[in-house]
Amino acid sequence: MALDQRLTQLSINTRGPGFIRLNEQLNQCVHDSGLCTGVVHLTCLHTSCSLTINENADPRVLEDLSAWMNAMVPQDGAGPSGPDGRRRRYLHDDEGDDDMPAHIRTALTTQTMSLSVDKGRLLLGTWQAVYLWEHRSSPHHRRLACHLIGDLSDASTGQSRLAASGRSTTAALLNRRNGARLNDVVKARHIPEAWAEDGGVGTDIDLLVDRLHEISDPSQ
Repeated sequence: MALDQRLTQLSINTRGPGFIRLNEQLNQCVHDSGLCTGVVHLTCLHTSCSLTINENADPRVLEDLSAWMNAMVPQDGAGPSGPDGRRRRYLHDDEGDDDMPAHIRTALTTQTMSLSVDKGRLLLGTWQAVYLWEHRSSPHHRRLACHLIGDLSDASTGQSRLAASGRSTTAALLNRRNGARLNDVVKARHIPEAWAEDGGVGTDIDLLVDRLHEISDPSQ
């Protein structure tokens, strides 16, 4: 079965050097796309910030990461040490002392990342969070490309691709029962805020499809 895909972008405003947690924005992006099961490939569209997955509970982890990076790649513009042990200034310093150090920090980390999606949410460990790591000393506006690939729901029609596990497609179910009757019954059973009460795991479209399965199951 062919996989669907969507390509979108996230806009992120940073506050200067440090970490911006992306879990909530990425899960919202997944929700809006209708991706049920698949992969989100992220690309940071800049050369002076990067992506990382790390501890989401103890803020001291992020503080220690920042301290380590500051020690490894100082932002004083002095540059690397030469054969005589003296540090020379970076050649690329068009935007200030933090210019070239930010590029080096980006090279030491990563600008792309692929994340699994299961049941409409990122598949992450209990203590994991996805962060944008800003390496410049002043606030910046950042863009993140999000390429979603997998089984996608189409919110405009209410139809979704179902896994090839023997389950009937929505179209087949509709052909087996009277469309008008199904529509009336779904409306009667549908609870608009059910997905939010369930922790945001499902979507309205998922709930509608589940209702169709229940109604069309001969054993019901």
